[in-house]
Amino acid sequence: MLLLISMGFEIQNTNSQPLPSPKGDTRAKQPVVNLRWLFVLALVSPLGDGRGGTSANNDSFLWVRQFCMRSFKWLATCLSIAIIILPSCQTQTQQQTKKPCTKTSSLPIKYAKGFAVDYYDGFKIITIRDLKDSAKVLQQFVLLPANKPAPVGFENAELISTPVHKTVCVSISTTGEMGVLNLLDSIAGVTNAELIYNQQLLEKIKTNQIADVGKQEINYEKLVELHPAFVFTSGGYDGGDKLQLKLTSLHIESVPDLDFKEQDPLARAEWIKFIAAFYGNEKLADRVFNGIESRYLLLKTLAAKATTQPTVFCNLPFKEIWYMPCGENYMAQLIADAGGNFLWKDAKATNGLNLNLDYEAVYNKAANAGFWINTGFAASLHDIETADKKNTLFKAYKTGNIYTNNKRNTIAGGFDFWESGAVKPDEILADLITIFHPELLKDHDLYYYQKLR
Repeated sequence: MLLLISMGFEIQNTNSQPLPSPKGDTRAKQPVVNLRWLFVLALVSPLGDGRGGTSANNDSFLWVRQFCMRSFKWLATCLSIAIIILPSCQTQTQQQTKKPCTKTSSLPIKYAKGFAVDYYDGFKIITIRDLKDSAKVLQQFVLLPANKPAPVGFENAELISTPVHKTVCVSISTTGEMGVLNLLDSIAGVTNAELIYNQQLLEKIKTNQIADVGKQEINYEKLVELHPAFVFTSGGYDGGDKLQLKLTSLHIESVPDLDFKEQDPLARAEWIKFIAAFYGNEKLADRVFNGIESRYLLLKTLAAKATTQPTVFCNLPFKEIWYMPCGENYMAQLIADAGGNFLWKDAKATNGLNLNLDYEAVYNKAANAGFWINTGFAASLHDIETADKKNTLFKAYKTGNIYTNNKRNTIAGGFDFWESGAVKPDEILADLITIFHPELLKDHDLYYYQKLR
């Protein structure tokens, strides 16, 4: 310590000429007077000439030693204060750095319950919530410009750099949402291309502008080569945890598009705002959704003027089980808004949002129903009869009031009803009103539905 301190005690003449000196003192003629060793000697040398007396030099050393000791005490005091103050300042700086971020605004959401978009200074947070428990966060994403430091308070969120350029879509409903947002050019890859109905998207796949990364099994090697910012998945319906774990191992983010879990038609359509938030297209999504909402509510008001409510049932049995929507199901809501009387509107679900019924239970309740809709791949009355001879006993079969939603489908079995229908509930509603109450919409041509003949 003494040596380090002594190194700082050096007096240097700032002039180019030597310092004036007493006669006979040749050392004083040097341009630099160095006191560092004098400081050390003053601290360690004995005061005296070794014979018990003093000398003139002893007086000089005594004065220098006293001066250095006072300086040393002053330096020690300063160091002590610094030791106390500096950590405190550092702690204060760290606390200021870790100050929680303040939310400035949120994206207005009117119907959807499964997501939220919040805005902060320089970044946004997209949160996916459990529809049954809105306080439960399923996944969270921080979207911020590339090379920006991660914000404090969102350590468990996934970081996504903006702007987003390329993504891969696993769910066809996501491609439908991206279609109405003019985002098809940002799709780098899709799965199950043969199930896609969108002709513009199919052309891009045909010309290799968009890659088909697999059918039943995803081609992960091809997926990695695309270098997507993330993959839009649809939760448990495309491999669930297995898919997410695989993508995580490949260092590829997965973003679940859970629009299908919303059972209100407008809530499902509002998920275009979720998609748009990743691209900064919230204003466009808001305009598109406002148009959907306005048309849907006008049609719903129109249907409420109907003087009758015809009875309705859905689907065909599969392997001796008739999967019927429950009263909380998406289709049940559409039928009600179109002025139909769905026969299982008060039933609680036994399988997700469906009921597992046997043939007899359905026949006993729907034998005299006015309309039978959503009969899957059946394209004619003959197909209904071929599926099960007993189907001809239903009144709806006898009167020819069977309609299915496969007017816009692919050879491989893809239904545009499930692709673009999620963002066009107004078109679906117009179809159903035309079916149940043709007098209310005389000029409407069925878009998703067709009558079986």
